[in-house]
Amino acid sequence: MQPHNRPIISVSNSINIPVAPRPSNLAADTVNMAPFPPVRPVNSAPESKNANRNQSQNSADPNAGRISSPRRRRRDQHMQNPRTNQNVSQNVQNSQNARTPQNAQTAPPPQEPKVSKVLVTGYPTYTQPHDILEVFTKFGNVRIDKCNSFSATLTYPSEDQALKAIAANKRLHIYGHFLSVRAFTAKPNALEGPMSPKREFPKSKQKSMIIEPDKIDLSGDFYAQLDNLLAAIRLNQEDINKISILYRDLEYAFQVQWPGCKAIPFGSITTGLGIKTSDADCFMSLPLQFRTVNANHVNRARRLLMQHPHIFAEILAIPRANTPIVKFYHVPTDTNCDLTFKTPLGAQNSRLVAFLLNADPRITPMAVVIKYWAKVHELSGTGKLTNYALTWMIIFYLQQPPLSILPSVAMLQRDRANDVIVDCWNTGYTSNADSLPRSSDKSTIAELLGGFFEYYANFNFDEMMVCPYLGTKIKKSVFADTATLPEEFSLYKNNVLSNYVLPLRHQRSFCVQDPFEQCHNVASTITSKLALDIRCYFKFAAAAYKKEKEKNCAGFLKTILVEKPKLLRGKTHPEYRVNLFPRIVNTIISFDWKTVVRNLVKTIFENMMKIKLGKVEEKMNPDSKKDKEKYTCNVTKPIWKRKKYNSLYVDPEMGFEEKQTLISEELIKKEVQEVSLQFQLMLTFCHEPKSAVVTIRMSGGDLDAFREYGKFFISVMQSWFTQLLKPFSMPNCKDTAAKIAEATDDGNVLNDLDSDDEDSEVVLTSSTNRSKEQTTQKKPSANMSECSGADADVPRNGGGEETK
Repeated sequence: MQPHNRPIISVSNSINIPVAPRPSNLAADTVNMAPFPPVRPVNSAPESKNANRNQSQNSADPNAGRISSPRRRRRDQHMQNPRTNQNVSQNVQNSQNARTPQNAQTAPPPQEPKVSKVLVTGYPTYTQPHDILEVFTKFGNVRIDKCNSFSATLTYPSEDQALKAIAANKRLHIYGHFLSVRAFTAKPNALEGPMSPKREFPKSKQKSMIIEPDKIDLSGDFYAQLDNLLAAIRLNQEDINKISILYRDLEYAFQVQWPGCKAIPFGSITTGLGIKTSDADCFMSLPLQFRTVNANHVNRARRLLMQHPHIFAEILAIPRANTPIVKFYHVPTDTNCDLTFKTPLGAQNSRLVAFLLNADPRITPMAVVIKYWAKVHELSGTGKLTNYALTWMIIFYLQQPPLSILPSVAMLQRDRANDVIVDCWNTGYTSNADSLPRSSDKSTIAELLGGFFEYYANFNFDEMMVCPYLGTKIKKSVFADTATLPEEFSLYKNNVLSNYVLPLRHQRSFCVQDPFEQCHNVASTITSKLALDIRCYFKFAAAAYKKEKEKNCAGFLKTILVEKPKLLRGKTHPEYRVNLFPRIVNTIISFDWKTVVRNLVKTIFENMMKIKLGKVEEKMNPDSKKDKEKYTCNVTKPIWKRKKYNSLYVDPEMGFEEKQTLISEELIKKEVQEVSLQFQLMLTFCHEPKSAVVTIRMSGGDLDAFREYGKFFISVMQSWFTQLLKPFSMPNCKDTAAKIAEATDDGNVLNDLDSDDEDSEVVLTSSTNRSKEQTTQKKPSANMSECSGADADVPRNGGGEETK
């Protein structure tokens, strides 16, 4: 078949790419497509002058009916050569001898890796990490490397301890569920030596480089700037029509393997949010006879695409991903593409997104600006906030009153006649735009854009989840127990309890629920550190809008696109530290002084502050003779605001612990303000000399709230500890407060007490400030450390002096 005579598979009727504000069909036939070379079937051999002779030679072969490949034919000819058969073994032996020195010893076979990790499964979904630790610490010091609702990976310091745990398979239980314990095996490639060099894809990389904001004309009023911005970054109709060639080329390339396949585009290009760096997304729908359970077509697709190097370049198959894809660069259209065979859910989602975005002409320009804003500041992309998640955050914001510009997805699915079930999920909806409720909101694009940043600057991501399905925010804790979910999530409940899908990962830093595939948190890849950065950008943009809206937002776009907020930078999150010096610990009567310290610290946090502790790690360093325990903590009320509640409990008969406990309970009950704060409590014990360090390190939530709590923590921790320590101390000892004052001179003893805290960097309070605090408040001093970008290079000083 000659290239110019090959059949053209038209997809203009099957692929409809809506472009805001109006949908438009792909004009595939209006653009000339680069010709393909003749396509040879995968298993066919090229024509040869000696084809007849080969056929006669192979006629007596039992495999003569099989189609011969070039590789098999060369192998058969080689093996049929008598000289080859006689000398093949001798040649192999000679080649081995040539490579091996005479005196060289045979290398020993590779040894099996030592077993120090175990994989634990079978526990109930509500199991906490500390529950697992309580069961497995009996075999030795253990660390939890990874833990989710279904499995946990534990590491022991020695092979013997791990083998003991494995030997207890099906004999250990948590909440009545017997545990399966087996050796953890890494992927084979991880043990085979160094990784192969990273493949560079220059064309794909060049295409993904976005135009910088300082190269865009942001002069004039807000709407002049908006027009210039959209013209510079957004795909126009000509670009959309050009990309249609990509889908047509894919269909033609795959017709050899899967006759009748259809390329279905989805993603930002189909929703009207495409910008010049956007990738194309394609779902390849195969005829029924090619669909098999657990079929993974991406490797075969990669081989087919590689037969057309002038059309498809930089091809990469990712077969083991949750959604296996083939990534490639389409040469004629200069476009990167992600191809999947797994599910049409993405195409269904894109249709819904396009329908909602086109409901109001103000939405798409605003959404394109937000998408560009996230791209410029590197908040979106692989392993970060996905554009899909960001789009649903925009839609969710527009669902909230008093805007109510868009309806909830649940409202669009009220009519059961529209149901379309795909992979156990309902992807149907009312697609009649006239049936949408009319909003009375008259906000401008600038006001909607600023309102988006204001809304998420104040959104409680730690406790609440974005739920565009219901159009209202929901507490994450609602999804902790699937069986008790409200009726609105009956489909989700049925799919999870029937083990069709895994539960929603609602405990991540951000939770944005997919309205169709309700078990999917589309923002689950966001780490706690990235979540803090995104919140900083939200707050910065909200402050810029508040400042610029009185000037008609003339400088709003330039501020949020060019300027950046001051982020918390450094190797660690902020932390505060209190030392329990040797002269304090040595007063403890009990030989098991660590248990006394541990119990008193738990009493302070769990009873007196009402902060529940969840143990996540316990480890001992034999070389440094130090033990370390880590706990997770979550604070929802400003428990440091205790002053106004102190006067409520003045009964002299009331004990100290009881008083502080009642104050915390009253504060939690009466305080209206809510906070979102997560941190790690680290308790480090040193045996020579006996001492301890109590450290809190932020892991998520409001940075300002953590700083307020940190100040409260260092002001009360030692005084509360010494009050609780009295019943456990030796009689006739010096006053503990005096000991603390003396102990500040012994800081050199503790210089390295907590030096193994990962990569902590510390700023300590100055002695001048501590002296002022002691004079005014009459409270014992404590060391405080806070890691920030400005002070990240300040070294430690155990004596408590500030180093500059």
